[in-house]
Amino acid sequence: MNETQQHETPHATATRYRPQGFTSLTPLIVVEPAREAITFYQQVFGATPTTRMDGPDGRVWHCELDFGTGRLQLMDPNPQFHVVASDPATDEVSSSIAVYLADVDAVTERARALGARIREEPADFEVTGDRYSSIQDPFGRRWTVMSRTVNRSDAQIQRALDQWRDSMGQDAAR
Repeated sequence: MNETQQHETPHATATRYRPQGFTSLTPLIVVEPAREAITFYQQVFGATPTTRMDGPDGRVWHCELDFGTGRLQLMDPNPQFHVVASDPATDEVSSSIAVYLADVDAVTERARALGARIREEPADFEVTGDRYSSIQDPFGRRWTVMSRTVNRSDAQIQRALDQWRDSMGQDAAR
């Protein structure tokens, strides 16, 4: 087996194709101002910056935050890289980041105290077995904060999702 094939096998060790501390998926988000978002994510989620590169204008060109069992990359908007930020003045977003943490209520309160808009207060969501809340941070990024409270299999969750959808009737399809 050649070196490339070794990297693509499902049994390859994480250090062969994925750096230590990373999961298979590492989102990169664009927020403005990124330096303030970094502080917000440290204070609310307990994230730790691991690397950072500022451009000559002082804007963040790249920062990586360790969330404990996964990482998030972020940067300021930059026309050179063709990236733009969400508008924090609207509830319309093209994505939401879900993060599992131990205490949804405490995280939601820290977010509120630091200027986040609470879209949905902490509540138990029986469909998935999670306690969750939904926040929009001061930079326009939507977060779903969750903690698994009831262990459920994927099959159990799928059945519950199907029942939930069916309970919404035809209006949900519009």
